[in-house]
Amino acid sequence: MKKLIVSVICVLFITWPAFAGEDPLAPEAAESLLKESIQAVLDVLEDGSLSSQEQKEKIEAIVDPVFNYELIARLSLGPRNWPRLDREQQAVFIERFVRRLKDSYFDNIAMVQGDAETRVEYGEMRVENNRVHVPVRAGMQNAAVDMLYKFHQSEGEGWRVYDVEINGVSIVASYRSQFNQVLANRTVEEMLDQIRTIEAPGAE
Repeated sequence: MKKLIVSVICVLFITWPAFAGEDPLAPEAAESLLKESIQAVLDVLEDGSLSSQEQKEKIEAIVDPVFNYELIARLSLGPRNWPRLDREQQAVFIERFVRRLKDSYFDNIAMVQGDAETRVEYGEMRVENNRVHVPVRAGMQNAAVDMLYKFHQSEGEGWRVYDVEINGVSIVASYRSQFNQVLANRTVEEMLDQIRTIEAPGAE
């Protein structure tokens, strides 16, 4: 199960251009982006010529345009705690949080080399205002994981992922719960120092 979850989580960090001629702001563009992304990550993981470091570099080189990291960071810290940070602390939080988010999965990339039995099924896309939710079920051998990719339209940047649910658990909500616990007993500076110890949802 851990290998499967890590495999699917790594999909979060891959993107591919939308089909030529497709309206980049149409809800279908987000769904196409996700489908192309999943195929792209499988191709990367199945490429036996790449070292773990090369895989990491390939993934990280294309991840930044996909996710709205600032929004994910703010949502993860929560509306109650975000204003407690001054601008400098907010910048530090975003930098350290994003690095923690990436490292938690890149550390496990060696476990994932692709699998001939990997199965990916897509549920019906749901559109809610300017949000698009795309359900995905990924299976490997006898294990399966359900995910819900949540996209929003980022001004001037098209569709971006702002949250993902793993078996019904939001990664944003999971991180927020942990940050709430830390800040209940620690200062902001102490919390910033402890970001590297925050547990990544789905990593275990």
